[in-house]
Amino acid sequence: MKYREMTVDDLQYVVEKNIEYYNTVEECCWTYEKAYKRIHQVLTMEDSMCMIQTDQDDNITGYLMGYFKEYDDIRGYFLEEIVIFVGHQGKGYGTDFLKHLEKVVNENNASIIELNSVNDDRHINFYSNLGFYPVSNFVMMGKFME
Repeated sequence: MKYREMTVDDLQYVVEKNIEYYNTVEECCWTYEKAYKRIHQVLTMEDSMCMIQTDQDDNITGYLMGYFKEYDDIRGYFLEEIVIFVGHQGKGYGTDFLKHLEKVVNENNASIIELNSVNDDRHINFYSNLGFYPVSNFVMMGKFME
């Protein structure tokens, strides 16, 4: 696998494949405009680091997006999303991508990768197998507005 930084030139392809994945595999209802805005927001924010994964023939197999965060005592990386596209899953590409991300995050002097995950067996097993674990000192909270 090969890895490179995502650019604005990648957006159209990434957005289309993102919609294909989420609307077929995850049964979501993404539109092009919403998916574009979400990915563009992270790609263009300060300290973002978004990457593209390609196979040996330079076909894009997936992407990840996130950003570095500063704390009082450490620097971290928040993984906003990792997606391996339809037809490329179950081949170890996601595992390879996260291992590459760990190397790059470490090279950028960050000492933690944080992420939010869907709370189901598939996602928990995937991240657990790579050494990720639920944290007990934070809880995700939300409030839907009426």
